[in-house]
Amino acid sequence: MNLLIRGGLLALAAICLPACNSVTADSIETFNRALSGKVNEIPVAQIRAVTADSLLIKAAGAEALYVKLSSDGGRVNWYGLTEEVQTSHGRITQLLGFKNDALIPLVADDPFATGLMQVTDGTQVLRHVDYPLSYQTGLEQYATYYRGPVENVQILDRVESHQRIDEVIRMPQLDYEAINYYWLDVQSGHVRRSIQHLSPEMPALDITLTRLPPAGDAP
Repeated sequence: MNLLIRGGLLALAAICLPACNSVTADSIETFNRALSGKVNEIPVAQIRAVTADSLLIKAAGAEALYVKLSSDGGRVNWYGLTEEVQTSHGRITQLLGFKNDALIPLVADDPFATGLMQVTDGTQVLRHVDYPLSYQTGLEQYATYYRGPVENVQILDRVESHQRIDEVIRMPQLDYEAINYYWLDVQSGHVRRSIQHLSPEMPALDITLTRLPPAGDAP
């Protein structure tokens, strides 16, 4: 199916660091400011012109671009103007500089570390989540996995076929449940697009890896 972006209008929070100096943004704002309401859209041509690897993140009518400045195996740090997003094999494991920071590290034998493309239905892991700004630490997060179909999904201005993996998360201490969706490149297994829920207070994040890395590289 073609994935439709919730929220209608998109707001711009275009982040230009030295790694993406080939792009001149009309409006340089942080993601948090975008959430409060300026309406714009990052043109696809501008996204493709960024020479560094980047993540396009959409949430609650806001849009932001984060560039890759460092990586360690499957763990990648993506930077905005004042915010940092860390992913591990395509799953967000840390947010810094947001209104709701989060720390959600992977665990030993985590499906993301062992290869999400090979996950079997019913696989479950227990992670522990910290929300530092609300002084909540060690919250239990149960994640259960199910294989979805190979389906068409929008990647910037193209529609491509990807393997969908569903992740049902449950946090009993917060009485919170959600479903995360991951679309994997069928050749490399990289998470190319995802919809991830990080906390009850945050909107879902619609995340697109703007280009596939070379074979064997992160993310």
